[in-house]
Amino acid sequence: MRRLLFALILVWALCAAERAAAQYYTWGSDAPQKWSTIRTPDVRMIYPDTVAGVAARTLFYIRTVQPDISYGFRHGPMRIPFVMHPENFLSNGLVMYLPKRVEFLTSPAIESYSMPWYKQLVAHEYRHAVQYNNLDRGLIRVLSYLLGQQGSTVGLLFMPLWAIEGDAVMSETMMSSFGRGLQPSFSMGYRAMGKVGYERGRRRRNIDKWFCGSYRDYIPDHYELGYQICSYAWERYGENIWDKVAWYSSRNPYMIFTTSIALEKFYDTDGDRLFHETFDTLERFWAALPPVEERTATLTPLPDGNYTTYRWPLRLDDGSVLALKSDYDRPSRFVRIDPRTGAERVVAYTGNVSTRPTLRGDSVWWTEYRRSALFEQRVNSQLCAMSLAQERPRTVAGARRVLYPTAAEGAFGWVEYNPDGSYAVVVRSEGGELRRTPAPARAELHGLAWDNATRGWYVLVTDDSGMWLGRVTREGVEPLTQGAYITLSDLRAADGRLYFGSIASGRDEAHCYDLATGREYRITESEYGSFSPVPGGEGVLVTSYDRHGYRVATQSVADSLLTPVAPSRLPRNLVNPPRRRWDVVNLDTVRFTAADSLRQRADFREKRYRKLPNLVNVHSWMPVAFDPFLAVDEQIIDLNLGVTFLSQNLLSNTEAYASYGWNRNEGSLFNLGVRYFGLGLRFDLDASFGGNQLIYSLAQYDPETGNPVYQERPAPDKYYSVGLTASLPLYLQRGYHTRQLSLSAGWNYSNGMVANLNRIEWGEDGWISNMQRIGFRRGLHKLSFGAGFSDQVALAHRDFAPRWGYVVSTSYTFNPADAYFSDLVSFYGQAYLPGVAPHHSLQLAATYQTSIGGYKFPSGYAPLSYRSTRLIPRGFTSSDIVANSYTGLSADYQLPVWYPEGGIGSVLYVKRVRLNVGGDYAQFRDIARVGMDWRRIWSVGGDLLFDINLFRQPASATTTVKLSLYHPSSGGVWFTASLGLPF
Repeated sequence: MRRLLFALILVWALCAAERAAAQYYTWGSDAPQKWSTIRTPDVRMIYPDTVAGVAARTLFYIRTVQPDISYGFRHGPMRIPFVMHPENFLSNGLVMYLPKRVEFLTSPAIESYSMPWYKQLVAHEYRHAVQYNNLDRGLIRVLSYLLGQQGSTVGLLFMPLWAIEGDAVMSETMMSSFGRGLQPSFSMGYRAMGKVGYERGRRRRNIDKWFCGSYRDYIPDHYELGYQICSYAWERYGENIWDKVAWYSSRNPYMIFTTSIALEKFYDTDGDRLFHETFDTLERFWAALPPVEERTATLTPLPDGNYTTYRWPLRLDDGSVLALKSDYDRPSRFVRIDPRTGAERVVAYTGNVSTRPTLRGDSVWWTEYRRSALFEQRVNSQLCAMSLAQERPRTVAGARRVLYPTAAEGAFGWVEYNPDGSYAVVVRSEGGELRRTPAPARAELHGLAWDNATRGWYVLVTDDSGMWLGRVTREGVEPLTQGAYITLSDLRAADGRLYFGSIASGRDEAHCYDLATGREYRITESEYGSFSPVPGGEGVLVTSYDRHGYRVATQSVADSLLTPVAPSRLPRNLVNPPRRRWDVVNLDTVRFTAADSLRQRADFREKRYRKLPNLVNVHSWMPVAFDPFLAVDEQIIDLNLGVTFLSQNLLSNTEAYASYGWNRNEGSLFNLGVRYFGLGLRFDLDASFGGNQLIYSLAQYDPETGNPVYQERPAPDKYYSVGLTASLPLYLQRGYHTRQLSLSAGWNYSNGMVANLNRIEWGEDGWISNMQRIGFRRGLHKLSFGAGFSDQVALAHRDFAPRWGYVVSTSYTFNPADAYFSDLVSFYGQAYLPGVAPHHSLQLAATYQTSIGGYKFPSGYAPLSYRSTRLIPRGFTSSDIVANSYTGLSADYQLPVWYPEGGIGSVLYVKRVRLNVGGDYAQFRDIARVGMDWRRIWSVGGDLLFDINLFRQPASATTTVKLSLYHPSSGGVWFTASLGLPF
């Protein structure tokens, strides 16, 4: 009862808020290209022609797993389109509603396990289509009839996200020989917490921290948590418990806490008990494992309370160590470590690093993910370099599809990935000659190394046989080892040996392969894991793991310490409790042959996917009228009785809505909005009809009585307007800095009535003598131009605002058809500055706007003018200001005040509380009884912000509730509440 009461109070509070501010997740558009489609009875493939081969192979895997993908559920997968995006190196896959589709980023994950990427995606993402179909039943299905796909999304509230992802990881694991859930690194975070983490966290009465994450401590994500609970429940109850949970929840959504009720009803348990039983079992199993003595020597001890990650250490000529470091307080950066003392200094900050660095002379080379200037779904892997003497990172022009840069004697090599799914090893000699060696067909390259003893290039390959080591020859890639379902990583080479990470022993350890004898050896022995072996000096540099993070360590490579590794098809399953397998297909045994391709092509014809007929895709409707674009951009939700239809095409480059509404004051209202951004340029079309016609009339003060006298207004007509805006947003990502330049131009026409100023007659007493006879002109044109630029540095885990950054913008608006209408010039600037302590933020903003030209009264007042709503003091609205020499200033100081990490168990988890103290000031010239006079307004107060997670949503779904209390210079106390959503 207490939970239900709290939930109702929370819903009421959010509904009563004056506005709901939210950031909505936008998937983004691909660059223009030709698209094709294939339809089968169950799925529809939509893909660019560049990945036709990848699409055919993926469709074959989908059809292969289709009979088994619903294992444990009573209903199979929903009929759903698969959309493939070939130019994004940030590998991912997801299933989305609004509209429903499966999104595949086809570039294979750089850090992956021994199963090919497309098989992983099918086994994981297609399982979500099963879950969604089982949740879209009963009353939820009725909602989908009433609200479209928007109604179906309600069903997702009745299966926890950790369970949705955990079940999908189980599917991926059960459909492979040694899949994602069995990888030692997948449970490493929990194992390293050990007894300390168990006593500090899992024994707490409120365990929400383990579901929702933390700003203070490292908590494994909901994929890892969900898999452990789901796999335990499968072993404990002998069936997929989520089938009955979905069945019950979809038919009884009014019960609200349906997951707990269903688990109690069918299995005599609940989420808390499942959690405790899972980790009690795991803790006993891990405690019984043979103890391991750490053999590596640590260079960098890790501090308590700040989870730290060192990656890819490199030994420099002077004996120091260069490594990439990040922690909860600061983002990714290169640091230089003194191995004798452990002291370090920051060399340079980086962007989002994609593949490991390499040394070439006195420079270090690496790659970073970089989004293209125009298209969100074009993310490259950009080659970067830095001189160790100058310590300033730079971008290497023309190298945008580079992976694993590797230095060699007299040459420089890298792996090149192409959007068609193919790889090649590219070697450039000092003379500039390029040699390109294609990878084997349908193989992925996950590492590159050059050995000085054999003077050869070596690669790490993943294909249908698993992972294997190969040598690059002029004829292609020659295997050195047999393929095995053993994950290998971080390939390096020196002195006749290949060095890499391997899970053959059941833990992540550093291994080496002797090229002369063809023997493999294990170098390290670690309690939790050792990674990224790099030969150099007297031993091998590695990173080793403990509960504080990844630290830099060294390991001797004396022959007496090498442990021989016998060839095997599978690693030792050491750290995972025994679990029964599902009776499903093992995708590792599935091969897509030329004959399969021909048969599939004969059964299902490929057709051209026409973009224009598919721009409109109405997926949902609502029984109220509102403007969703206004809700997203301006955080204004204005509801009327009526209906709204929502549309988004499957290529995610066109959004639209159409609404009909009615209210007592304005009558019928029709609105239309369309956004298109498939060409880089963004076009926004808006149109409306109905409501009261806008009337721009005049007023003046009677010089005798001092009372205002208004122009007589005509009988209003139905209002209509149409507008079109074109904008060019340029995304200029450069490592640590992200810069954006935006240029825009827009036109709008409405049938508003505007005072006819050319008929004004002035009396001798200085006021308008024919106020009642001036009349109006019909029609108002508005043409506007704008430009803006921003520069912000990357955020750390605990940051809520950039430590450094600024935003500047300007705009010019005028009426090209009415010389009496004044133009508006506006300037705006904002700066982000660090506060007095870590994660404090000082934000300063200023704006200036004024009307120029047009008709002016003798006093200097411009009666017809536009106004900007930028930086209006809190507690005031745009109707309170005049754009005559308007100057606005704002200052905000925000800081974290508490990390409670608690609340009402399974309902509300308060992760962090922040305080913002702010003040605003504005001045402008306003019309007075005699001439113009300065008017000054101000506001002071603060905001209390709560970073929360509702109903055990994961860290990625952290929501912000903001309560604001300000005292304006007039009007009493101003209070508002707002909600910031994570999508």
